Amino acid sequence: MRRKSRESPLPRPVVGVRCSGAGSSADPRTVRRRAEKILHALDRAHSELSILLCDDDLIRDLNREHRGVDSATDVLSFSMQNEDDPADPARMLGDVVISIETAVRQASRHGCSVIDEVTTLLVHGVLHLVGYDHSDDAEEGRMNALARHLKGIVSTPEKRFQTRK
Repeated sequence: MRRKSRESPLPRPVVGVRCSGAGSSADPRTVRRRAEKILHALDRAHSELSILLCDDDLIRDLNREHRGVDSATDVLSFSMQNEDDPADPARMLGDVVISIETAVRQASRHGCSVIDEVTTLLVHGVLHLVGYDHSDDAEEGRMNALARHLKGIVSTPEKRFQTRK
């Protein structure tokens, strides 16, 4: 008897989401699923990513410690990429830290849901981890175009990442 071909899952990124002092405005499971979709779309399905959802006090401390800026911000990225070889697709991309308090304020200002604002910040942070920047107009344009594309992918209904053998 011959077995029917079964769909096998694509490699699944390892995404950890932690909450520290942040309210429950963004469901960590939804954030994780959206991060997985982003990594798949960037061809980084074998990668690891750590996400911290926090409050303004913690992100302000991190911003002061790592960037010398004594104020809260919306998102910070800490790369674990090999600086000697930025093209090296290292398994551990790094950390993305998102202030939920700031995301809530920005969502209200932008007229969107908190999870959509968190997704925007997540996309921005991950793009920095994979080498995108916005230090000049041309780079910012490329980064913003890719961010819009990724947000479109992430906003589609949740699906399992599967392919046929």
